[in-house]
Amino acid sequence: MEQILTNFINTWGYTAIAILILLENILPFIPSEIILTFAGLMTVKSDLSIPLLFMISTIASLIGLILLYYISSIISEPRLYRFVDKYGKWIKLRGKDIARANEWFKKYGAIAVFICRFIPVLRVLITIPAGINRMNIILFTVLSLIGTTIWNIALIFLGSMLSNSWDVLMNGLHTYSYIMYIVITIAIIYLCIRIYKKNSTQQ
Repeated sequence: MEQILTNFINTWGYTAIAILILLENILPFIPSEIILTFAGLMTVKSDLSIPLLFMISTIASLIGLILLYYISSIISEPRLYRFVDKYGKWIKLRGKDIARANEWFKKYGAIAVFICRFIPVLRVLITIPAGINRMNIILFTVLSLIGTTIWNIALIFLGSMLSNSWDVLMNGLHTYSYIMYIVITIAIIYLCIRIYKKNSTQQ
């Protein structure tokens, strides 16, 4: 996957960035951390411009996440789960992943949208419950824009600064992803235990 993405960016430049970042905000298996850091690296090794990369990636991000928001808002929750369970295997997504993201959103609301913009995979998944629950679109867009702006510019600059240490950079990003997955798993387990205890006391 990494080699395919980097070859695509290397060949098509800004067009590749726009397409990949738009898709990354709809499909959770496309890793923006690789796309944007490699794009940042290419600003050193080619004529790609950091400001233009940032503008293109941010606009593409907004288009993608708003598209997913509206799709999620017009499809009923049970139907969405059934669709994901049936076809989600092609994009490494399961209905229970959406359900967990929905629980996270219902518990933390707007702050979850902002925080999840910095967490691989959940960056995409959090948009679905925001759409399902019809979160205020202006608030959703503003929070997503702030989080996406920070994420995009940080990764682009990181790639440009560490252009001579691509392998080290990728290892660091993978480690970051694993840590985030562990943190989220612990948080979900903790939330489930709290809900279980609360239900037990009420019975």
